[in-house]
Amino acid sequence: MRLKNQERVKDFLDKLYSSKRIPNAMLFYGPPGVGKTVCALEFSKGLLCLEEAPWGCGECPSCHHMEHITELILGGDWESISSFEEANGKKVFLYLSGEHPDFVFVPPDGTSLKIDQVRSVKEFAYRKPALSKRKVILMDDVHLMTKESANALLKVLEEPPEDTHFVLVSEGKEALLPTITSRTYQVEFSPLDRESFYELLGEESEDLYKASRGSLALARELKEKKDIVKILEDFLSSDPAKVYRAAQEMEKRDIEDKLLFLRLLEDRIRETFLRKELDYDRFEMMMRRFEEIRAGLRRGLRFSLSVFSLYSIWR
Repeated sequence: MRLKNQERVKDFLDKLYSSKRIPNAMLFYGPPGVGKTVCALEFSKGLLCLEEAPWGCGECPSCHHMEHITELILGGDWESISSFEEANGKKVFLYLSGEHPDFVFVPPDGTSLKIDQVRSVKEFAYRKPALSKRKVILMDDVHLMTKESANALLKVLEEPPEDTHFVLVSEGKEALLPTITSRTYQVEFSPLDRESFYELLGEESEDLYKASRGSLALARELKEKKDIVKILEDFLSSDPAKVYRAAQEMEKRDIEDKLLFLRLLEDRIRETFLRKELDYDRFEMMMRRFEEIRAGLRRGLRFSLSVFSLYSIWR
């Protein structure tokens, strides 16, 4: 297995396999970059294995297909086997179909999981398996679902086909509709410990470990952009002058830096909510605002004013 430092999760899923009573809808949630998607892919391989071996036998046609698909997904090289449809003169990304007829992988299309993707997945859910005894729909970053997408997904989660398993992956469950989380079996992933983090990162950096909170994916982004962490700390201060200067500084940055800043800020706000230092109404309002800012970035949105409005809601 590729999964590291999640023995508690692995042991728990081993017991689920052995019970032969695997839920039709599961939610893998936890910080980014700690192995949720890797685990979801490995878990899916086992669900689809023709020998019904936990985590897959590695020898049957289903496992061979899944290993190839996993390499493509983790390498970010899956354009050639992705499903699209034409809508309003544009290509709309639906999902990665791959070589396995009973598996689809659904990452966000741009900055969100869109309703067209969910509708397409629902059609897949009601087909009969073609190779394995089951079908698996792996949806990544489901915290980025639009409200319309979440409501559409809810309808199929309420009465999922017996031979279909949904594996939802999210950075947190509080950003999802309560009706979605209530219909999933939840598996929490912990941040990487220092030893595993340093091994995977390739260096020992206490600053990166603290700033990323054990998230390998985030640490890799921050290695080259440590100044954004300093700007964020100024933004989080209670000094309005520092907040304003931080917002103005981020206005000058490119879209990728702005998205990274938003990701760090969203993580801090989520922590505040989980510590019960932020009420649900304001938290929900801020999560919607994050979605609006991300969607507006490529349309010339004034970033400094937008993030300052976030600060106003928060403080």
